[in-house]
Amino acid sequence: MKKNKYLFGMMTAILSMGLLVACDDGVDEDEPDPSEEPTEQQEDDSQ
Repeated sequence: MKKNKYLFGMMTAILSMGLLVACDDGVDEDEPDPSEEPTEQQEDDSQ
């Protein structure tokens, strides 16, 4: 019976971690938001 409790606890922890990792919003903080205006440096690079 104790073995089942440990197994259930481990499976719950693994599934919870999987959900937390898989539900990432996929937004990279280093990339600028496309709705923002370009900065001066970006404008100079495009010329």
